[in-house]
Amino acid sequence: MVVALRDVEKRFGSVRALDRVTLDVGEGEILGLLGPNGSGKSTLLKVIARLTPPDEGTVTLPANGRAMMRRTGMLFDHTAHWETLTGYENAWFFARSYGMDPAAARERLESLFGLFDLLERWGDPVSTYSYGMRRKLGLIEALAHEPSLILLDEPSIGLDYRARITLAGLLRAAARRGAAVVFSTNDVNEAAGLAHRVALLDRGRLLVSGEPSALVRSLGARVTIELRLKGPVDPRPLSEVPGVEGVGAQEREDGFCVTVVAAPDESGPSSLLARIVHAVAGEGGVVVGADLRAPGLPDVFLAYTGEEPGAP
Repeated sequence: MVVALRDVEKRFGSVRALDRVTLDVGEGEILGLLGPNGSGKSTLLKVIARLTPPDEGTVTLPANGRAMMRRTGMLFDHTAHWETLTGYENAWFFARSYGMDPAAARERLESLFGLFDLLERWGDPVSTYSYGMRRKLGLIEALAHEPSLILLDEPSIGLDYRARITLAGLLRAAARRGAAVVFSTNDVNEAAGLAHRVALLDRGRLLVSGEPSALVRSLGARVTIELRLKGPVDPRPLSEVPGVEGVGAQEREDGFCVTVVAAPDESGPSSLLARIVHAVAGEGGVVVGADLRAPGLPDVFLAYTGEEPGAP
């Protein structure tokens, strides 16, 4: 276990930012922190990073002091850079501060600046960088020394689409080599696509944690598939498709419509849709359109917090 929190509390005046949070993060795991604004995500990251001490509870890390700092890569909401120095000089300072060999540091930095499309600008002063470029530079500084613990507070903010893909690839690669990654986000789709496990917080409390697919299944929500056909078919055989719980059919102005309700399974909604379409074809039906509504991580967010993801 890389990080272990036990009954952690953090208060700011009368506000309880963290309320008896117990959470573990293992080697090679990517943990996504989700929750409404003010739920405690950033505070939790800062407590793990030892930037702010907990008022109660314990935070256990595999090392302490300078040794732990050298093994940690961090990015928070405000990145600190020397404005008059170049992007490369800023990143070089961090890489060397983390103990990187000069040759290894240059090779790694050149690779990261290239991946984030900053190579042509690495010799320019940071004062000329846009917000997005500064965010990229902050990520380069956090990842250059290949840390074993990576803590990122909403790292995709300000990044273009290609940079987001690059970041996701780098974090997956870090996890494969054994690093523990903890990131916060307000984007449930980002969490669902990147995190091995998500932790949902609200008002400082940890509401639930688990694999995204397991959390979705725990809701007991159903998949709804609506098929538009060229002509009518007998819908009754569709009820024999594994997982199907209900079938309905009706004539409409735009054609014949079949609605199927099924329980989600590990094969995923696309596999279920394929089985339904195959069964319809077996009855001589011709599908001209399909709509699928499958439960997802946004439904988990709404069920536990009562808010739509991203709501203020």
